[in-house]
Amino acid sequence: MSYIHQALKKAQVERDDRYGKYGGIISSRSKKSGLGKKSILLIIVSLAILFLAFMSYSWLDFSGPQVETNIVPKKRGPVQRPVHEKTSDAMELYERGKEDHKGGRLNRAKMWYEKALIADPGYVVALNNLGVLLIKDENYPAARSRFEKAIRLKPGYVDPYYNLVCLFALTDRPEQALRYLKRAVAIHPEVKTWALEDADLGKLHNLAGFKGIVDR
Repeated sequence: MSYIHQALKKAQVERDDRYGKYGGIISSRSKKSGLGKKSILLIIVSLAILFLAFMSYSWLDFSGPQVETNIVPKKRGPVQRPVHEKTSDAMELYERGKEDHKGGRLNRAKMWYEKALIADPGYVVALNNLGVLLIKDENYPAARSRFEKAIRLKPGYVDPYYNLVCLFALTDRPEQALRYLKRAVAIHPEVKTWALEDADLGKLHNLAGFKGIVDR
């Protein structure tokens, strides 16, 4: 009985020892297997979140208001040249006209004055001299408009006032002539001498109003 009991006990010990050697291995594998499943699950969840985020971004991007890309560029108007450049061109053209004017080449002078006014429509000396040539052509309305424009642009410029005196004297309008003569003398007293020596004002010389202006 004692012998059988010892034999059974020994067999039990041997069996326990045999399974005990592999217990750690089995336990370790079980832990590793559990950890692998968790990792796979985390990866799947992460991918799902990334996919949902991407889809949400894409939906917001394409469903939002579309930006107009076909923008038509604004048409640019003609480039405006600086005032000093226009004045410089007008001055050069005017000087050419003045040389031809002095030389008696009146048609050429008129052409240059007109070109100067194209370069600078407010160039008053060109307006005045063109008006003088228009008086010679007996184009009195056109001459008057040039003188009046010059006066509007430069009220202190005496020449167009005096030339209007000549224009009105030549067209038998003495009252208007004397009115402009008075204004011209107020700007530049030397106009008195011009008026006394100017043959174009011959019809005014005997008028009391004329003497009253030039004799002051």
